[in-house]
Formats: sequence, C-alpha cells, structure tokens
Amino acid sequence: MDDPVLTARELVRDRFPAAKAAFLAGSVLTDRRTPTSDLDIVVLLDGPPAPNRENLVYRGWPVELFVQTEAVWHSFADQETAKRSSPLLAMCADGMLLVDTDGLGASLQDEARRRWAAGPPPLSDRERDYQRYVLTDLLDDLRGCADPAERVNRPGFGRDLRLWL
Repeated sequence: MDDPVLTARELVRDRFPAAKAAFLAGSVLTDRRTPTSDLDIVVLLDGPPAPNRENLVYRGWPVELFVQTEAVWHSFADQETAKRSSPLLAMCADGMLLVDTDGLGASLQDEARRRWAAGPPPLSDRERDYQRYVLTDLLDDLRGCADPAERVNRPGFGRDLRLWL
C-alpha cells in the first residue's frame, strides 16, 4: 500500500477540496501499524456534508472519516470530555495536521492538546462510588468464574475490565 500520509492527503484533496483542516491519526502514524490499520481522518468543513461519519476503502486503505464543522467539533469534544473519554481530542492532539487553510487546524490542535493534557473533570462522589461498584462487581464475577473460556468471552470482562486496569 502507498504511504498513509500521502494517501490521506490525496483523499482529503479529492473528496473535500473545501476542507479548512484535516488530521490523520491512529496507529498508521506509529510503529504499531499493522496490515489492517485504517486511516483515521478528521476533516473540518464549513457545512454539508458535515457532520458526517463514513467508512470506505481508498487506494487499498480502509478509512474512517470524521467530517465535522467547527461547532460540531467543539460539541463532540465537550460531550466526550463529560463522558471521560475523548477519541476526538486524542486524534487531533496526537494526529498529523494534513490541511490547514486558515489556521483553524493549528488552533484546534492546540486546544485538543491543552484539553487532553488537562484530562477529564473530577468525578463527583456519586460517580466515583458508582465506578467503584462497577469495578468491584466485575472483579467479583471474574474471581468466581472457573471456566477460562467464559472468563475471556463473558460480556463485561474483556472490554469493560480493560478500561479500568
């Protein structure tokens, strides 16, 4: 396959000639890249077709597009921060700025880096108690599970427990 950065730039140029900013993110930019890694691309437009999310294949690469306006970008970042997990901020903070026609991309990348470094807001006492309950419940279930196959495949164990550990 072609170079992921060049391919991402070509895709943005071909599909979104009016893009104000675009970021390439994910494992394709690291030594963790695998043959099935996709191009995660955040594109900022002034309007339609934003907001939109699309999966496609471009020049042999699987691609996940996150097409947004600036207002939608801020709204998603706020919602994700409130949920204590922001893939959008991570993609823009750590991603490669591919397109920046008017400084919006650099501005959003700076904001994403500041917000990512600050982390989520503190948990309320109620939220902390609930998270402790969920974690304790999962650990109790895991401790009591004698079947290794069930331990690996049981809903909640794999994905949910990894989020905590």
